[in-house]
Formats: sequence, C-alpha cells, structure tokens
Amino acid sequence: MPESPALPWLVLGAGISGLLAGWHLQRQGLEVEVWEAEARPGGLARTLPWPGPEGGPGLLERGPQALLVGRGSAMASLLEDLGVATRSPGPKGPRWLGKGGRLQPSPASLAGLLKAPGLTLLEQLRMLGEPFIRPGSGAEETLHAFFERRLGAGFARELLPALVAGVLAAPADRVAMDAMPRLQAMEAHGGLLRGGLALGAEPTRLPAGGTGALAEALARGLGGLHTARAAQALEPLPGGGWRVRGDGLEREAAQVVLALPAAEAGRILGPLAPGPAAELEAIPCLDLSVWHSRHPAVAGWERGMGLLIHPPDGRGVLGVISLALDDPRGAPGLMQLRTYVGGAFPMDPVLEGWPGVFGELRRWLPALPEAVQVRAEHTPRAFPLLGLGHRDRSRRILEALPPGLHWLGASRFGPSLKDLAEGVRTWALGRMPP
Repeated sequence: MPESPALPWLVLGAGISGLLAGWHLQRQGLEVEVWEAEARPGGLARTLPWPGPEGGPGLLERGPQALLVGRGSAMASLLEDLGVATRSPGPKGPRWLGKGGRLQPSPASLAGLLKAPGLTLLEQLRMLGEPFIRPGSGAEETLHAFFERRLGAGFARELLPALVAGVLAAPADRVAMDAMPRLQAMEAHGGLLRGGLALGAEPTRLPAGGTGALAEALARGLGGLHTARAAQALEPLPGGGWRVRGDGLEREAAQVVLALPAAEAGRILGPLAPGPAAELEAIPCLDLSVWHSRHPAVAGWERGMGLLIHPPDGRGVLGVISLALDDPRGAPGLMQLRTYVGGAFPMDPVLEGWPGVFGELRRWLPALPEAVQVRAEHTPRAFPLLGLGHRDRSRRILEALPPGLHWLGASRFGPSLKDLAEGVRTWALGRMPP
C-alpha cells in the first residue's frame, strides 16, 4: 500500500521496542507518533529514584544493571548516535554458583569450569574439546541440547541450569536457541570458542545516571511521544490505513506498529485477525519478582558479588547480584542487591515476602547482614519464554498480519536490550528503499 504523507506512522507502546521503532522511523524522515499507556516511557528499561535511608540520592534499575556493547553492535551504534555517555564498571567482586547447599566458583572462568564438583575427568576433558565439535545441522534446538552437544552432558547437568535460570528465568530445556541470537552467531562462526574470538567480546557499559538513560535519550529525541494514552481498538479504513481508538481519542495512520506485550497486542488484533491474535496470546510469559535491598558492607564484596543458584535448590530464588560499593546509583556506604525470584520455577510460598527471601539468601550467604532498606518490583508476565516452535510461530504471525500492521518486541526478538536493539534495527533497515 503506498504511504501517504498525510497519515503518520503510529507506534503503540513506548517500552524500549516502541521507542527504538519510533526513533529509527523518524531518522528515515517519516512522521511518527508513539503512544504509551503509562505515565512514563521506557517500560522495564527504566532507572527509578530510590533515596537512601537518610533521604540522600539513590537509584534502582527496573531492568538490567548494565548494557552489553559489542564491537559494531546495534547497541554500540545507538549509544554513539544518541550521545549517551557510558563508563566501564571496572573489576568485579566474587562470583559463585550455588548447588547442593554449597558455593562453588563461577563457571564464567576456565578454572571455575574445571573445578565444578560433580564433573568426572572425562566430562572435564569433553568440555575442553569444544573447539573440535562440528556445527549443528541448523535445525531448531533448545539451549540444553545446544550446550550438551558442544560442551557435553556434564556441563548441561551440573552448570547450565543455574546459568540459564539466572538470565532467562526458565529451564534450559524449555528455551530455544532463538532466545540467544549471539549463541547462534557463535555457532555459525565455528562454536563457542572460535565464534567468541571471531565476534569479539561484549563488554558491559554503564550509562551515566543508570541504564534507563537509554530510554530517556530515545524519548527526548521523539517529537510525537504521548504518554498516558492507551490504544483500545484498531479499525481498518476503507481506502487503506488504520484508525486507532483510545481514551476518547482517534488517530488515523497509514502504518501501525504493535510494540506491546504479546497478550495486549493479541487483544487489540483479535477482532481483526483472530489467527495471529491467538498466536500472540499463546506465547508463554513469565512472572518475575526482583527484590532490591541495601545492607551494611561486607569485607571482600566491595566490587560487588554475584550468585546463581542451581534450580530447584533455591526454592524459587534464582540468583542475586550487587552493585560495587562505589557505584553512584547506590546509597553511600551500603551494598545494593537485586534478588531474582520466580520465573518458570516453582516458588516456595515463604518467598512471597522479604523475610522468606532474606532467609534463603542467608542460607547461601551467611555473612549477609540484615537489610537497611527493601523494595520489591513485581513484573507479571514480563518475560517471554521463547521455546521450541517459536520461530515458526513468529513466521506465522508476521505472514498473517493485515497490511500496514507490524509486530515488534521482546516476544519476537528476546528479552535482552541488545537483542531488541539489533532486532528493531534490522526491521527498520529492511523497510528502507534500496
């Protein structure tokens, strides 16, 4: 359908996907409006004020604590184009994996890999042979199947469950490789070791003022951003294009981008396109709770600490990570922790409140003092679970969307900010003229 300059693009949703879509379209010289139901844009990718116990300044991250910025990546280009200043987080403090009631070194290092209890000598040697494993057939597989093929059954049994639960809040055998595009790229370049060397490292960077600075910069650059404006219905126009209704308002647009949670996008699509609407509503999404807490400092943890817990050993606690003591987002002199609870795993009812969560943390980290401050962020259905078949489901949704409608978001590209930045950039470039 030819685009009419009298009808702008309308993006529904100003989470990070909607902000990215609006920003890319605007840079192509197109007129764009972005509607957001909440009072502030950014969705989960926001940095929120959290004053210290004496009322001094402090912040918490609703989403990730840092950004992954690989060489030539969409995230690196985005930060540069937006002029968002970043810094290196510096050296890290101790990192552990909790299993069987005991702490063991993080498998992020070779030493941690080879010292992991439960691995036989043959299983350790099998991991060292990863560079010699041939690439897979390209067929869709789970993360468990991928790592078992590349690093062996010992790694998949002893180490992988905590690593995947701590990142994606789900068991490795329920998550498809589509949720981790970087792993797919590494496989295409020869595997984990060879692919990692070919693609280069993905260092973490901290924007000044928190990772929410990315969403704030995108929002500032959008001239047509409207908050507290929820879309309620779509109606096709006789000559092409769409009428969007919401909160007593109407807007006509040649093209509409659904950058909404999958279930919400399905609800709006339902009367028009029941097929893709049902597919969107069928995408599993996980509830996750994040407990933010501040504690007196512990010697040895000044550079922060991190713990991933082998499920179900944590009874629903997936892991905990802390800021470095000198991180400007925290309160002076206090450690600031984030504890992740829930996801796709059964949760002990005692973990519904902070006393139960703290008791579980103390079981693994007996040196952890009582909290000075606590704040919970509950995010129902915030994390899409991209399992086997998601690739085909996404294809069916895209093929069945009525002309002039587009679908973007974490349920398509995965929940990480770097993958969203890459996915939306690829979508935007795909619609540019040759």
